[in-house]
Amino acid sequence: EQAFDHSAAALIDMFLFTNVASSFLVTDVVDRVGLQRAVQGAAVLMAVGCWFRSGLSFLPVLPQAPHLVSYASVVVGTIMVGAAQPFFQCTPPVLSATWFAASERATSTAIALNFNQIGIATAFLVGGAMATNVPGLESYFGLIALLSTVTAVGCLLQFQNEPAIPPSQS
Repeated sequence: EQAFDHSAAALIDMFLFTNVASSFLVTDVVDRVGLQRAVQGAAVLMAVGCWFRSGLSFLPVLPQAPHLVSYASVVVGTIMVGAAQPFFQCTPPVLSATWFAASERATSTAIALNFNQIGIATAFLVGGAMATNVPGLESYFGLIALLSTVTAVGCLLQFQNEPAIPPSQS
C-alpha cells in the first residue's frame, strides 16, 4: 500500500479471482495439450508474471533502472501468476496416476499437495521478512522472479509427460 498507493486487498482479490477462474480450466487444458505442455506453459506464465511484478531494477548491472514497476505492471503480473498457480495445485493427482503405481499414488499425491502448501507458506514467511519497506519489496519481487525463472527453465528441460517405462500395468 505504501509503495503503490493502492490497497493490497485489491491485488489479493485479483489474484484469487484469476486463480479460481483458472482452476476451472486446468483439466480441459491438460486434456487438450497434455500434462507436460500444460505444466511447462504454466511455469513460463508464472515466471513472466513474476518479472512483470519485479522489473529489472534489482539487477546490479542496471543501477539506473526505475526501482519499482508501475502498479499496472504489478496487476498484470499478479493476474498471470494467479492464472498459472492452479496448474501446480490441481495436477498432482494426474501426475501421480501417470508416474506412480496404484499402491504409491496416495503418498505421491499427498507429498505434492503438501509441498505446494509449504512453498506458499515459505513465500509468505520470506515475503513478510523481506518486504517491510519499498527496497525490501523490490528485492523480494526480484528474488521470486529469479527463482521462478530457474524453476521454469528446469521444468522446460526436465519435465516429461510420462515415464519411459510405466510404473505398473495400470
